[in-house]
Amino acid sequence: MKSVPSDLEIAQAAKLKPIVEIAKKIGIKEDELELYGRYKAKISLSILERLKDKTFGKYIDVTAITPTPLGEGKTVTTIGLSLGLHNLGKKVITT
Repeated sequence: MKSVPSDLEIAQAAKLKPIVEIAKKIGIKEDELELYGRYKAKISLSILERLKDKTFGKYIDVTAITPTPLGEGKTVTTIGLSLGLHNLGKKVITT
């Protein structure tokens, strides 16, 4: 029987995409990024001026009131919701 890989093994096996490539797919220009290497960046506040006349998207906040030792499943709910919306053809950003 094959053992389940550890979190570290899964993370090391992941093929990362450059953040500039991901940003381009969602309409963020390279000059609106403050790059921290190839795989992470902050979005410059200058993007607000460019997008001021655009229609805003929807925001979903997944929360729970009472903490439990094992959590409430917020991460699983968020990822499932994101995948479902993506499969419906919606643009989705999950943070």
